[in-house]
Amino acid sequence: MNSSTSSFKHSEWKVLSVLAAAVLLLELLARILAPTLDYDRVHIHSFPMIAERMKVAEEPRIMILGNSLLMHGTDEKLLEKNISHTISSSCSISKVTPVGTAVRDWHYLYQTYFSQQEAHPDIVVIGFVAHHLPDQSELKMRRLARHFCSLKNLGDCLREEGSSFDSKAVGLLSHFSALYGDQPEHQWGVSSVTIPEFGRGVRKINNILDARQSASDPPRTYDKLTQLIRSLRKHGVKAYFVPMPQPRHWTLDPAAVAVIRENGAHLIDGRSIPGMVESEFSDGYHLAETGRTRFTRFLASRLSDELSTTAAPSP
Repeated sequence: MNSSTSSFKHSEWKVLSVLAAAVLLLELLARILAPTLDYDRVHIHSFPMIAERMKVAEEPRIMILGNSLLMHGTDEKLLEKNISHTISSSCSISKVTPVGTAVRDWHYLYQTYFSQQEAHPDIVVIGFVAHHLPDQSELKMRRLARHFCSLKNLGDCLREEGSSFDSKAVGLLSHFSALYGDQPEHQWGVSSVTIPEFGRGVRKINNILDARQSASDPPRTYDKLTQLIRSLRKHGVKAYFVPMPQPRHWTLDPAAVAVIRENGAHLIDGRSIPGMVESEFSDGYHLAETGRTRFTRFLASRLSDELSTTAAPSP
Protein backbone atom coordinates (compact mmCIF):
# COMPACT_ATOMS: atom_id res chain seq x y z
CA MET A 1 0.00 0.00 0.00
CA ASN A 2 2.73 2.41 0.96
CA SER A 3 4.71 1.44 -2.13
CA SER A 4 1.66 2.04 -4.33
CA THR A 5 1.01 5.46 -2.77
CA SER A 6 4.64 6.46 -3.17
CA SER A 7 4.62 5.40 -6.81
CA PHE A 8 1.42 7.39 -7.45
CA LYS A 9 2.88 10.55 -5.87
CA HIS A 10 6.05 10.08 -7.88
CA SER A 11 3.97 9.89 -11.07
CA GLU A 12 2.10 13.05 -10.06
CA TRP A 13 5.34 14.95 -9.65
CA LYS A 14 6.50 13.71 -13.03
CA VAL A 15 3.33 14.99 -14.69
CA LEU A 16 3.59 18.35 -12.91
CA SER A 17 7.26 18.65 -13.90
CA VAL A 18 6.44 17.96 -17.54
CA LEU A 19 3.61 20.53 -17.47
CA ALA A 20 5.84 23.14 -15.82
CA ALA A 21 8.58 22.51 -18.39
CA ALA A 22 6.05 22.82 -21.23
CA VAL A 23 4.72 26.12 -19.87
CA LEU A 24 8.24 27.50 -19.46
CA LEU A 25 9.11 26.42 -23.00
CA LEU A 26 5.99 28.11 -24.37
CA GLU A 27 6.77 31.25 -22.36
CA LEU A 28 10.29 31.32 -23.78
CA LEU A 29 8.94 30.84 -27.30
CA ALA A 30 6.37 33.62 -26.75
CA ARG A 31 9.12 36.01 -25.62
CA ILE A 32 11.24 35.15 -28.66
CA LEU A 33 8.32 35.68 -31.04
CA ALA A 34 6.96 38.81 -29.31
CA PRO A 35 9.07 41.46 -31.10
CA THR A 36 8.02 40.12 -34.52
CA LEU A 37 4.53 38.81 -33.76
CA ASP A 38 2.92 41.35 -36.08
CA TYR A 39 3.72 44.80 -37.49
CA ASP A 40 2.23 46.45 -34.40
CA ARG A 41 4.53 44.50 -32.06
CA VAL A 42 7.50 45.39 -34.26
CA HIS A 43 6.51 49.04 -33.84
CA ILE A 44 6.01 48.78 -30.07
CA HIS A 45 9.38 47.10 -29.58
CA SER A 46 10.99 50.00 -31.47
CA PHE A 47 9.87 52.58 -28.86
CA PRO A 48 13.12 52.42 -26.83
CA MET A 49 15.09 53.10 -30.03
CA ILE A 50 12.76 55.99 -30.92
CA ALA A 51 13.37 57.46 -27.46
CA GLU A 52 17.16 57.19 -27.84
CA ARG A 53 17.08 58.84 -31.27
CA MET A 54 14.91 61.63 -29.91
CA LYS A 55 17.57 62.61 -27.38
CA VAL A 56 19.94 63.65 -30.19
CA ALA A 57 17.41 64.58 -32.91
CA GLU A 58 17.20 67.92 -34.70
CA GLU A 59 15.01 70.51 -33.01
CA PRO A 60 12.13 71.11 -33.05
CA ARG A 61 11.45 67.46 -32.25
CA ILE A 62 7.88 66.54 -33.15
CA MET A 63 6.20 63.34 -32.00
CA ILE A 64 3.13 62.01 -33.76
CA LEU A 65 1.22 60.15 -31.03
CA GLY A 66 -1.94 58.15 -31.61
CA ASN A 67 -3.20 54.96 -33.18
CA SER A 68 -3.90 53.55 -36.64
CA LEU A 69 -5.66 56.78 -37.68
CA LEU A 70 -2.33 58.62 -37.57
CA MET A 71 -0.31 55.57 -38.59
CA HIS A 72 -2.21 55.50 -41.90
CA GLY A 73 -2.98 59.21 -41.91
CA THR A 74 0.45 60.86 -41.76
CA ASP A 75 3.48 60.67 -44.01
CA GLU A 76 6.32 61.58 -41.65
CA LYS A 77 8.83 62.24 -44.45
CA LEU A 78 6.46 64.62 -46.23
CA LEU A 79 5.60 66.26 -42.90
CA GLU A 80 9.26 66.84 -42.08
CA LYS A 81 10.01 68.13 -45.58
CA ASN A 82 7.11 70.61 -45.64
CA ILE A 83 7.71 71.96 -42.14
CA SER A 84 11.46 72.34 -42.70
CA HIS A 85 10.83 74.17 -45.97
CA THR A 86 8.27 76.55 -44.45
CA ILE A 87 10.23 77.48 -41.32
CA SER A 88 13.59 77.45 -43.18
CA SER A 89 15.06 75.20 -40.54
CA SER A 90 15.50 71.50 -39.91
CA CYS A 91 13.16 69.49 -37.70
CA SER A 92 12.69 65.84 -36.78
CA ILE A 93 9.58 63.69 -36.78
CA SER A 94 8.98 60.53 -34.76
CA LYS A 95 5.88 58.39 -35.00
CA VAL A 96 4.40 56.49 -32.04
CA THR A 97 1.16 55.00 -33.29
CA PRO A 98 0.31 51.57 -31.82
CA VAL A 99 -2.99 50.34 -33.20
CA GLY A 100 -6.18 50.23 -31.16
CA THR A 101 -4.95 52.65 -28.51
CA ALA A 102 -6.59 55.58 -26.76
CA VAL A 103 -5.78 58.22 -24.14
CA ARG A 104 -5.24 55.70 -21.32
CA ASP A 105 -2.62 53.85 -23.37
CA TRP A 106 -0.91 57.06 -24.50
CA HIS A 107 -0.63 58.26 -20.91
CA TYR A 108 1.16 55.14 -19.69
CA LEU A 109 3.30 54.51 -22.77
CA TYR A 110 4.58 58.09 -22.73
CA GLN A 111 5.52 57.66 -19.06
CA THR A 112 7.21 54.32 -19.69
CA TYR A 113 9.17 54.95 -22.87
CA PHE A 114 9.81 58.68 -22.78
CA SER A 115 9.37 60.35 -19.36
CA GLN A 116 11.22 57.61 -17.48
CA GLN A 117 14.02 57.72 -20.07
CA GLU A 118 14.11 61.55 -20.04
CA ALA A 119 13.59 61.60 -23.80
CA HIS A 120 11.08 64.34 -24.55
CA PRO A 121 10.06 65.93 -27.84
CA ASP A 122 9.36 69.64 -28.12
CA ILE A 123 5.91 69.03 -29.58
CA VAL A 124 3.47 66.14 -29.37
CA VAL A 125 0.69 65.90 -31.95
CA ILE A 126 -2.17 63.65 -30.81
CA GLY A 127 -4.78 62.56 -33.35
CA PHE A 128 -8.14 61.21 -32.24
CA VAL A 129 -11.84 60.77 -32.83
CA ALA A 130 -14.51 61.16 -30.16
CA HIS A 131 -14.19 57.85 -28.30
CA HIS A 132 -10.39 57.98 -27.93
CA LEU A 133 -10.28 60.71 -25.26
CA PRO A 134 -12.81 59.85 -22.52
CA ASP A 135 -11.98 57.73 -19.49
CA GLN A 136 -14.73 55.44 -20.76
CA SER A 137 -12.64 54.31 -23.75
CA GLU A 138 -12.19 50.54 -23.96
CA LEU A 139 -9.77 49.09 -21.40
CA LYS A 140 -7.46 46.43 -22.87
CA MET A 141 -5.75 45.44 -19.63
CA ARG A 142 -3.56 42.67 -21.03
CA ARG A 143 -2.06 44.89 -23.69
CA LEU A 144 -1.82 47.93 -21.44
CA ALA A 145 0.06 46.12 -18.68
CA ARG A 146 2.21 44.03 -21.02
CA HIS A 147 3.36 46.66 -23.49
CA PHE A 148 2.76 50.14 -22.08
CA CYS A 149 3.67 49.84 -18.38
CA SER A 150 6.98 49.50 -16.57
CA LEU A 151 7.63 48.31 -13.04
CA LYS A 152 7.62 51.98 -12.00
CA ASN A 153 4.05 52.69 -13.08
CA LEU A 154 2.51 49.20 -13.04
CA GLY A 155 1.23 49.73 -9.50
CA ASP A 156 -0.49 52.98 -10.49
CA CYS A 157 -1.99 51.28 -13.53
CA LEU A 158 -3.41 48.35 -11.57
CA ARG A 159 -4.77 50.66 -8.86
CA GLU A 160 -6.35 53.21 -11.22
CA GLU A 161 -7.46 50.99 -14.11
CA GLY A 162 -8.20 47.67 -12.40
CA SER A 163 -11.83 47.92 -11.35
CA SER A 164 -11.86 44.44 -9.79
CA PHE A 165 -9.52 41.83 -8.35
CA ASP A 166 -9.83 39.87 -11.60
CA SER A 167 -8.71 42.76 -13.81
CA LYS A 168 -5.81 43.54 -11.46
CA ALA A 169 -4.74 39.89 -11.62
CA VAL A 170 -4.98 39.93 -15.42
CA GLY A 171 -2.80 43.04 -15.54
CA LEU A 172 -0.20 41.65 -13.16
CA LEU A 173 0.07 38.32 -14.97
CA SER A 174 0.15 40.00 -18.39
CA HIS A 175 3.02 42.27 -17.40
CA PHE A 176 5.28 39.39 -16.46
CA SER A 177 4.14 36.75 -18.97
CA ALA A 178 4.44 37.18 -22.73
CA LEU A 179 2.47 33.96 -23.22
CA TYR A 180 -0.50 35.34 -21.28
CA GLY A 181 -0.17 39.02 -22.17
CA ASP A 182 0.03 38.41 -25.92
CA GLN A 183 -2.53 35.59 -25.95
CA PRO A 184 -5.09 37.57 -28.03
CA GLU A 185 -2.44 38.12 -30.72
CA HIS A 186 -1.54 34.42 -30.80
CA GLN A 187 -5.24 33.63 -31.13
CA TRP A 188 -5.53 36.18 -33.96
CA GLY A 189 -2.61 34.58 -35.79
CA VAL A 190 -4.09 31.10 -35.60
CA SER A 191 -7.56 32.34 -36.64
CA SER A 192 -6.10 34.27 -39.59
CA VAL A 193 -4.50 31.08 -40.88
CA THR A 194 -7.49 28.80 -40.33
CA ILE A 195 -10.46 31.10 -41.12
CA PRO A 196 -10.67 32.68 -44.62
CA GLU A 197 -10.91 36.50 -44.61
CA PHE A 198 -10.79 36.51 -40.78
CA GLY A 199 -8.59 39.61 -40.45
CA ARG A 200 -10.49 41.68 -42.99
CA GLY A 201 -13.83 40.75 -41.46
CA VAL A 202 -12.78 41.60 -37.90
CA ARG A 203 -11.26 44.93 -38.99
CA LYS A 204 -14.47 45.84 -40.82
CA ILE A 205 -16.56 45.05 -37.73
CA ASN A 206 -14.18 47.05 -35.51
CA ASN A 207 -14.37 50.05 -37.83
CA ILE A 208 -18.18 49.94 -37.70
CA LEU A 209 -18.11 49.73 -33.89
CA ASP A 210 -15.56 52.58 -33.72
CA ALA A 211 -17.80 54.77 -35.85
CA ARG A 212 -20.79 54.00 -33.61
CA GLN A 213 -18.77 54.79 -30.50
CA SER A 214 -17.72 58.12 -32.03
CA ALA A 215 -21.33 58.98 -32.82
CA SER A 216 -22.72 58.03 -29.39
CA ASP A 217 -22.94 60.53 -26.59
CA PRO A 218 -22.79 58.79 -23.16
CA PRO A 219 -21.71 60.65 -20.01
CA ARG A 220 -17.96 61.17 -20.30
CA THR A 221 -15.12 62.17 -18.01
CA TYR A 222 -11.60 63.21 -18.98
CA ASP A 223 -9.32 62.57 -16.01
CA LYS A 224 -6.76 60.58 -18.03
CA LEU A 225 -6.67 63.31 -20.67
CA THR A 226 -5.96 65.85 -17.94
CA GLN A 227 -3.15 63.68 -16.54
CA LEU A 228 -1.57 63.27 -19.97
CA ILE A 229 -1.58 66.99 -20.74
CA ARG A 230 -0.22 67.92 -17.32
CA SER A 231 2.52 65.32 -17.64
CA LEU A 232 3.56 66.76 -21.00
CA ARG A 233 3.49 70.34 -19.67
CA LYS A 234 5.59 69.33 -16.67
CA HIS A 235 8.38 68.38 -19.07
CA GLY A 236 8.01 71.45 -21.27
CA VAL A 237 6.29 69.62 -24.12
CA LYS A 238 3.67 71.50 -26.16
CA ALA A 239 0.64 69.32 -26.91
CA TYR A 240 -1.49 69.74 -30.03
CA PHE A 241 -4.69 67.70 -30.21
CA VAL A 242 -6.03 67.04 -33.71
CA PRO A 243 -9.60 65.80 -34.23
CA MET A 244 -9.17 63.55 -37.27
CA PRO A 245 -11.16 63.70 -40.51
CA GLN A 246 -13.82 61.05 -41.09
CA PRO A 247 -16.10 60.39 -44.09
CA ARG A 248 -18.96 61.93 -42.11
CA HIS A 249 -18.57 64.97 -39.89
CA TRP A 250 -18.54 64.09 -36.19
CA THR A 251 -19.23 66.18 -33.10
CA LEU A 252 -16.37 67.15 -30.82
CA ASP A 253 -17.39 67.05 -27.15
CA PRO A 254 -17.21 70.61 -25.72
CA ALA A 255 -16.09 69.10 -22.39
CA ALA A 256 -13.04 67.59 -24.10
CA VAL A 257 -12.23 70.92 -25.75
CA ALA A 258 -12.49 72.64 -22.37
CA VAL A 259 -10.11 70.14 -20.73
CA ILE A 260 -7.60 70.54 -23.57
CA ARG A 261 -7.59 74.33 -23.43
CA GLU A 262 -7.87 74.74 -19.66
CA ASN A 263 -4.75 72.62 -19.21
CA GLY A 264 -2.69 74.64 -21.67
CA ALA A 265 -2.81 72.35 -24.71
CA HIS A 266 -3.81 73.41 -28.23
CA LEU A 267 -6.44 72.26 -30.70
CA ILE A 268 -5.97 71.92 -34.47
CA ASP A 269 -9.33 70.96 -35.93
CA GLY A 270 -8.78 68.54 -38.81
CA ARG A 271 -12.34 67.24 -39.11
CA SER A 272 -13.12 69.22 -42.26
CA ILE A 273 -10.13 69.64 -44.56
CA PRO A 274 -10.82 71.57 -47.79
CA GLY A 275 -10.99 69.27 -50.80
CA MET A 276 -11.13 66.00 -48.85
CA VAL A 277 -13.81 63.61 -50.12
CA GLU A 278 -15.16 60.24 -49.00
CA SER A 279 -13.15 58.33 -51.62
CA GLU A 280 -9.95 59.40 -49.83
CA PHE A 281 -10.74 56.94 -47.03
CA SER A 282 -9.66 53.34 -47.55
CA ASP A 283 -12.27 51.63 -45.38
CA GLY A 284 -14.66 54.26 -44.10
CA TYR A 285 -12.35 55.05 -41.17
CA HIS A 286 -8.67 55.27 -42.16
CA LEU A 287 -7.22 57.64 -44.74
CA ALA A 288 -6.09 56.21 -48.07
CA GLU A 289 -3.00 57.43 -49.93
CA THR A 290 -4.47 60.66 -51.35
CA GLY A 291 -6.18 61.46 -48.04
CA ARG A 292 -2.95 60.78 -46.20
CA THR A 293 -1.10 63.27 -48.39
CA ARG A 294 -3.82 65.90 -48.04
CA PHE A 295 -3.98 65.53 -44.26
CA THR A 296 -0.18 65.60 -43.91
CA ARG A 297 0.02 68.84 -45.89
CA PHE A 298 -2.76 70.33 -43.77
CA LEU A 299 -0.97 69.33 -40.56
CA ALA A 300 2.39 70.61 -41.83
CA SER A 301 0.84 73.97 -42.68
CA ARG A 302 -0.78 74.39 -39.28
CA LEU A 303 2.28 73.25 -37.32
CA SER A 304 4.52 75.51 -39.42
CA ASP A 305 2.29 78.47 -38.56
CA GLU A 306 2.53 77.57 -34.86
CA LEU A 307 6.32 77.18 -35.02
CA SER A 308 6.76 80.42 -36.94
CA THR A 309 4.65 82.29 -34.40
CA THR A 310 6.62 80.78 -31.52
CA ALA A 311 9.97 81.58 -33.12
CA ALA A 312 9.05 85.14 -34.09
CA PRO A 313 10.88 87.74 -31.97
CA SER A 314 8.84 89.98 -29.74
CA PRO A 315 8.42 93.55 -31.07
